[in-house]
Amino acid sequence: MSKKNNEMNKKVNEIMKTDVYTVSDEATIKDVLQALVDRKTSGVPIVNAKQQVVGFISDGDIMKFIAKQNPRIIDMTSFITVWYDTESFEKKLHDLMELNVMELATTRLVSVETDYDIDEVAKVLGEKKIKKVPVLEDGKLAGIISRSDILRYILGTYLEKEAAAEAE
Repeated sequence: MSKKNNEMNKKVNEIMKTDVYTVSDEATIKDVLQALVDRKTSGVPIVNAKQQVVGFISDGDIMKFIAKQNPRIIDMTSFITVWYDTESFEKKLHDLMELNVMELATTRLVSVETDYDIDEVAKVLGEKKIKKVPVLEDGKLAGIISRSDILRYILGTYLEKEAAAEAE
């Protein structure tokens, strides 16, 4: 990627959050929901016993499970049956809470490295249509960066330049 002489060349490790909350690959969805609510976040990386990132779970993954899908079409040995989802919300919620996080998590991990430029990270987030992405260094979790982190950085940089220009 060509280097431009602007602030978008700043590296992700300069603005990423390093106080990343993770959940174990043995956690339940109830554990995840508690973490999302307590941390006021929309998603968290999932780590194994070796602290390697093995997945990511977001509020969107959980919403997909809860959502009704009417009608549902099931093909059973050449019979096509239309089945309407009659499970109650309460039943789905109960079932959801007991699931292992890996049953709903995204395991095809999208990540970036600490030496990525901000514009490269913005491109990954935009192309993959995701809100945040784990930042790895030597295969280990070093931080996390979100669209809002990048937007705050861009706005802050712009406002600083505007203030400097007005002061001249």
